[in-house]
Amino acid sequence: MPIGISTLCTFGETFAKISRYREFTPSVIEILDDWLDWLDGSRIALLSSLASEWDVLYTIHSPIIDINLASLNAEVRDLSIRRVKESIAHAHKLGASLVVIHPGVSSGLDKVAPDTHWRLNYDSLSKILEYAEREGVRICLENMPAGERLLFKTPEEFLCLSEEGLTIGMALDVGHANTVGLLPEFLDKLRGRIVHLHLHDNMGTNDEHLVVGKGTVDWGLVRKRVDLCRITGVVECHTLKDAAESLSASRHAFRS
Repeated sequence: MPIGISTLCTFGETFAKISRYREFTPSVIEILDDWLDWLDGSRIALLSSLASEWDVLYTIHSPIIDINLASLNAEVRDLSIRRVKESIAHAHKLGASLVVIHPGVSSGLDKVAPDTHWRLNYDSLSKILEYAEREGVRICLENMPAGERLLFKTPEEFLCLSEEGLTIGMALDVGHANTVGLLPEFLDKLRGRIVHLHLHDNMGTNDEHLVVGKGTVDWGLVRKRVDLCRITGVVECHTLKDAAESLSASRHAFRS
């Protein structure tokens, strides 16, 4: 399995520090296409040139700040869809292997109209998937951590998408699954749909983004249950130092 690094560890200053990534010889670099790190023509050109020099594969994480594919506000929802589509267009230009997408967020309305946000999220994902297929870009939906109004925290929500006719690959965030205590269930029920991994650790409750091996995640279970020949993975940490340590730990965990 090619394992690399998410630019979460340099978020907001990635293109000032991009040369630092070469120190870790990552197989994959996942570009968080958001805020001060938004991609444009010149940055895509830079990444393309580095790819040939470093022999690195790119994945892209679509925006996460102020984005809500399940918003009740149609203007917010349309803007969110447009921003995700822009990341897909960037992936097409860059030749990135896939784009990771966050699902939407619900609200207190769920107490009186439980399916409203689900349906809006479904419609948004349908439009995004249609666009991605036209662009020839693979997209995958990420599971969310413990949180009252976060959608897609359980395997059943992913299965429900397929049952309703929407087939999207899954980016299994191992740390997120650990916060809701459902990592074994995700690995059992969705193992054939997992195309990408986010690798980080925690103590089982909060989304801490610890170095791999510094929390309670059962990494042996992940190694046994995932088809490592057909997926990619990136470590997600808050600092370059932790990312480097996590990358080394991940390579050891999935090699042993």
